[in-house]
Amino acid sequence: MENKDNTLTEMQEQMQQQMQQLREKLDKQKIVNERILKKSCSQTASRLRFKANLPILFGVAAMLLVPSLRSFGVSMGFILYTWVLMLVCIVATVLTNRHIPQMDRDLVTATRELTRFKKIHAEWIKFAIPMVIVWVGALCWDLFRNGNGDDPLLRYSLLAGIVTGIILGGILGFKVRRDQLTAADDLLSQLEDLHRDQ
Repeated sequence: MENKDNTLTEMQEQMQQQMQQLREKLDKQKIVNERILKKSCSQTASRLRFKANLPILFGVAAMLLVPSLRSFGVSMGFILYTWVLMLVCIVATVLTNRHIPQMDRDLVTATRELTRFKKIHAEWIKFAIPMVIVWVGALCWDLFRNGNGDDPLLRYSLLAGIVTGIILGGILGFKVRRDQLTAADDLLSQLEDLHRDQ
């Protein structure tokens, strides 16, 4: 009888050791998974940051190109108006991009910041489309406010080029915007997975 008790005790100890080893392996696996998720989150955040900074480059390029419109008869007032508009857009983009989280923050803060970035970014379109319409209207008014001066064909050609640029830029802009929102959704999903694992 005592032999059976000893055997049972040994079996229990072996099972407890095996359970302890299994727990240690699972803990190590959890740490490895957490590291992989954090690295993935960091890569997604970097990709999002790169995509979110592209409009800043486009805005700076536009600011540098606008003075060339003077040769088509566009007034200096319109060029200054365009610079102010571009500057507002660049500053708004920089301020919005500050909400893309650094992955050294706690998960709750990172998730809150990213949610705020996504909301502001999604709402930006409500300002951007009317702004473009007003800008094109101001350009047309500035180009055609008087009937003399530069060749009308030249002005129509400029307007056609700008409208084509706006259409192509709009298509590119919507693609970049969609990519940014998709990357933000991916990062939010990864942050939720990471939060669940902790």
